[in-house]
Amino acid sequence: MLDTPFRRHFATWVAPLARGLVALGVTPNQITVTAFLLALPAAYLVASGHAIAGVLLWLVSRLLDGFDGVVARMGGTTTDFGGYLDITLDMAAYSAMAVGFGVLHPDHGTLFLLILTGYVLCGTTVLALSSILEREKAQLSGNDRTLQLTPGYAEAGETTIAYALFALLPGQIEWLAWGWIVVLGATVVQRTVLARRLLG
Repeated sequence: MLDTPFRRHFATWVAPLARGLVALGVTPNQITVTAFLLALPAAYLVASGHAIAGVLLWLVSRLLDGFDGVVARMGGTTTDFGGYLDITLDMAAYSAMAVGFGVLHPDHGTLFLLILTGYVLCGTTVLALSSILEREKAQLSGNDRTLQLTPGYAEAGETTIAYALFALLPGQIEWLAWGWIVVLGATVVQRTVLARRLLG
């Protein structure tokens, strides 16, 4: 939910830096991979007990991840493979952080397995619908991405907020994790209802 308005403003805010990256010959895929590589030590920091530092590095990773699409559009280098790489590494990054928190809170490991399951289902529903819409040549309103990703309750912005709360309020981790599981489940239901409406 937060991603669509944020992405619209983010592209304007970072335009000068994005132009500089284009001029230097930095490719969108290089940015995507770099953002993912930053997410791995972020997850390690969380798992090793430095959750706040890990989430701060995660935030840097996610902000950097927002540059790939801006640079691709600005440099005219948008590709289908870039879209594929972006969403694949995004899901890997989200999952790595969930594993990190699961290691940090072993007594609540089952909850983080449910969170991972939620990510799998969210990814499955959005990609299945995207694939069918592409085959049918249907266009989602307001979508300028390589892949047609339907908005949901649990997107990158909401995930970052959830991880920040996990780090800042470790004493409430059980309730926070359950809350995030509910949001992920609601996102799956939301997209399933949308698929039913669009696909008949």
